[in-house]
Amino acid sequence: MSRSILVVGTGAAGLTVAEELRRLGYDDALTLVGGEDHPPYDRPPLSKRFLKGEAGPEQLWLAGPDALERLDASEYRGRRAVAADLAARVVTLDDGTALPYTDLVVATGVAPRTLPGTAGLPGAVTLKTVEDAATLAGRLRPGQRLVVVGGGFLGTETAWTALSLGCEVTLVTPASTVLPGLGPHVGALAGERLTAAGATVLTGATVEKIHQGGRLPRDEGLEVLLDDGTRLTAGTVLTAIGSAPDVDWLTRTELDLSDGVRCDAVGRAAPGVHACGDVAAWYHPRSGRHLRLEHRMHAGDQARVVAADLLGQRRDLEWVPYFWTDQGPHKIAVHGLITPEAEYEPHEADPEDDRFTGVYRTDGRVCAVLGWNAPRQVLRLRRELLTTPGPTEALPPAAPKTEPA
Repeated sequence: MSRSILVVGTGAAGLTVAEELRRLGYDDALTLVGGEDHPPYDRPPLSKRFLKGEAGPEQLWLAGPDALERLDASEYRGRRAVAADLAARVVTLDDGTALPYTDLVVATGVAPRTLPGTAGLPGAVTLKTVEDAATLAGRLRPGQRLVVVGGGFLGTETAWTALSLGCEVTLVTPASTVLPGLGPHVGALAGERLTAAGATVLTGATVEKIHQGGRLPRDEGLEVLLDDGTRLTAGTVLTAIGSAPDVDWLTRTELDLSDGVRCDAVGRAAPGVHACGDVAAWYHPRSGRHLRLEHRMHAGDQARVVAADLLGQRRDLEWVPYFWTDQGPHKIAVHGLITPEAEYEPHEADPEDDRFTGVYRTDGRVCAVLGWNAPRQVLRLRRELLTTPGPTEALPPAAPKTEPA
């Protein structure tokens, strides 16, 4: 009997699953459901090249119309899944369409968290989609006062971009440094560089309320109240306080949604269901924990493992993930997993060229390496200090081809 694979989510993970399935020889029915009404695109450039006007939507496409046509897939663009019946193997879309499947791949990613009271507030924005980026780009002009709430990668990257466009930027974060996930040493340095570039960085500060400023000038129509009583005026406020897995449509299923979709070490969440990308928490054999990593490269790696498993083939996940962030002129690259308890130690530094490498250790063992403007050096450290755990013996056997229930 023929199969019908349904992929819900057409970002990097969902698209890669579809491409890999076809590459591996799958020639039965394939259906793609995407919540946005345009071809799949790359999200990391939104906070940088797109906002600067250096790249338009078409330059961000992961697959253009011709490539999508070659996939020979049924596409539902601008449609969102609202429910799933795993027993009947049917997904329902927001327009009432019912899509039967033999195999479901959940790749719906994450949705930005927002602050209470900001919905519909003019000038209060988030940055997730190309439409969000276009709205924000239209507001970032010389002299515009931008308040960024959140000191993670998205918040700091956007702050750097806004500075380059001549905006007045204030960044607010409750953490003691920006980029707290990289530890206090690197975070403090990143904050110092952002401050030196002209931003005002307020650490240890929490936003109590954002509201329209009444008699404020038109370009400064928002007021941001902090927990210490500080009042900031702004024309635009970007909320970049993290994201939540997009799993509301799965809440009536038996899937474990405690942190996204909980999966085994090859992305299986339930019979006939896989998940990958930002929405998926995969079992990590070495640590014995489930990890959900919102990294672009990791999403693609997971997607290729899922496609192989769907076809009964073995492909192990690369358990040394990699990500990078562009902080203005500084590129930070990290290989490995930085745990909250990891201790950072400097490795090699070249102050003249403003580059260095560092090592993170947990219980004395190297768990990650970092390069600041040092891509070749950090790759060497990866090869020397980090190895793929080789989880093959801990993985389940390859999945049999699924038949309809």
